[in-house]
Amino acid sequence: MSTKPRPPLPVAVRFLSYLQRYRKDRGAMANLRGALSDTRRPNAWPLLAGFPDAIGSSAFETVAALWASGSELSADGGDLGDTMVVLMKGNNSFEGRFKRLLTCDRDEIAAYVAPVIRTAQARGLRVNYTQLLSDLLCWGDDVKVRWARSFWGNTEAGRDIDPKLLDVEELPA
Repeated sequence: MSTKPRPPLPVAVRFLSYLQRYRKDRGAMANLRGALSDTRRPNAWPLLAGFPDAIGSSAFETVAALWASGSELSADGGDLGDTMVVLMKGNNSFEGRFKRLLTCDRDEIAAYVAPVIRTAQARGLRVNYTQLLSDLLCWGDDVKVRWARSFWGNTEAGRDIDPKLLDVEELPA
């Protein structure tokens, strides 16, 4: 008996709602952040066990760890292409990083996304963790094209996109 795969966005919404139970538990948040480390990942598993398929999934584990690192910086709109546009302001190396993301396969994308999201968090940018998880779960050409349209569609007009359109604050000079 085969089961029909669940659509990624509703699954992502439920997963981020599930994680909210840990928001005020500092120990749980520390254990979730550890999911990015090979040695500390098993500490996150008891917390992820209540959500089907989360344990052992690089997409779920990575997003849980990143969310625990910056849950106060979550947003409702945009995708990683939009976030990368803002990161690129004043630092053109992000275009190369973005191109590298687009070459990743399903097995490696989560590892390459994590440092980009950490940079966004460090700069105080809001991240749409729900959309990020949905994109990682259905990683393929459709997601790559959408990210590319978000990124280059917003940068070709002189790279002067208004951060207010992306629901983020202006980066410090």
